[in-house]
Amino acid sequence: MLLLPSAADGQGTAITHALTSEVLPQTGRGASSFCPRSFFLVSRLLTHGLGGGVRDRILQYPKKELEDKKELSEESEDEELQLEEFPMLKTLDPKDWKNQDHYAVLGLGHVRYKATQRQIKAAHKAMVLKHHPDKRKAAGEPIKEGDNDYFTCITKAYEMLSDPVKRRAFNSVDPTFDNSVPSKSEAKDNFFEVFSPVFERNS
Repeated sequence: MLLLPSAADGQGTAITHALTSEVLPQTGRGASSFCPRSFFLVSRLLTHGLGGGVRDRILQYPKKELEDKKELSEESEDEELQLEEFPMLKTLDPKDWKNQDHYAVLGLGHVRYKATQRQIKAAHKAMVLKHHPDKRKAAGEPIKEGDNDYFTCITKAYEMLSDPVKRRAFNSVDPTFDNSVPSKSEAKDNFFEVFSPVFERNS
């Protein structure tokens, strides 16, 4: 278990325990899937002088707020999924799939890291129904043989985003990711309101 620097004796362990046992269960994630970015974020907060008061507030993170966010997230998930067709999809080179934008390929470029596994699965199903070689061939469209068809890019995108480990690796180098952290003065009066989006992005 990672101990946070600049925390008092036992405090780093307590904060780590709070994050993994209090925050993660509310979001449906296990401790083993907790992204190191979140630990690094808390470390930055502690080492930049936010002090013991913030530590106390982290340990007392309001469960109701987390529960409300989870409920809203599940409700929005149940709404009809809106996919954004990637205009360059049919021009992608399957041999260069490692450099493609996997979210955009599945029509989730507008959602990105916020996409749930259920949304990713639904997006993949929709793309298969529309772009599968057999369906396109039946419609008279010329199909490239084997892995040379652009449909390979859809398959690879789903393989990457449906695997939590591979998805985290892709998210970690996503150029569109907002890695900013609010300043001490911004968080002084309303820590949770200011930092909740930051923890959500980095979880």
